[in-house]
Amino acid sequence: MSERQWERIGSGTGIGFVVAMLVSVFLAPTPPHIDASTSSILGYVSDNRPELLGSAIAGLVAGLLFLMFLGHLRHVLQRSESGAEKLSPIVYGAGLITLAIAYVCSLPLAVLAFGVDSEITSNSGLIRLLWDLNALGMATLMVVLAVFVATTALAKIMGELERRIVGWLGLPVAIVLAAGGVAGYYNSSHEAFWYGLNYVGLLAFAGFVLVISVEGLVSRESVVREARATSSPLPVT
Repeated sequence: MSERQWERIGSGTGIGFVVAMLVSVFLAPTPPHIDASTSSILGYVSDNRPELLGSAIAGLVAGLLFLMFLGHLRHVLQRSESGAEKLSPIVYGAGLITLAIAYVCSLPLAVLAFGVDSEITSNSGLIRLLWDLNALGMATLMVVLAVFVATTALAKIMGELERRIVGWLGLPVAIVLAAGGVAGYYNSSHEAFWYGLNYVGLLAFAGFVLVISVEGLVSRESVVREARATSSPLPVT
């Protein structure tokens, strides 16, 4: 299998990640606010148990696809850096941390859904703890996502990836993600603006990854590189 074919597979995993991520985010109905009562939280989890567990599974699949996409992205960056490794280690590291945090912060809500018929439901303090952990985990995830998007955007601006305009568009996405994440540590009551900003940031992140993935599928640079690698030299007379 040629390098170009591997690059297409890597870009394809990015598209698959976006689809799985959106399924994970929107499969279950909108959850109650951060300051909702434990009875409201329990009612939401009880009414939407299959959707919440399905969302967790979709998130697991999304994480695996993101890991493969991340490996592809690191390969492309390292090749453009000619071994100097300027931004590729940061992009790769931020992506791995993002993946780890995403898996961890998906657990509190999954635990509530899984144990909705157990003694968990009789412990209001435990329900509140899991609910707050879910919110703070999401806030942490958005901050780390901001680092990943910002470094990837800088790589584009510096010419390590194609189409610098996408890099300039990625910087505002990183700012939105960072702002929403930091605000999540302080918002102990419902704030419509910040609540909406979180969704905007996640959708913008999905769009950013989707654009990079589609670029990889239609990249002319990779086609030219493969043609040069496979062309035979002219005989010397």
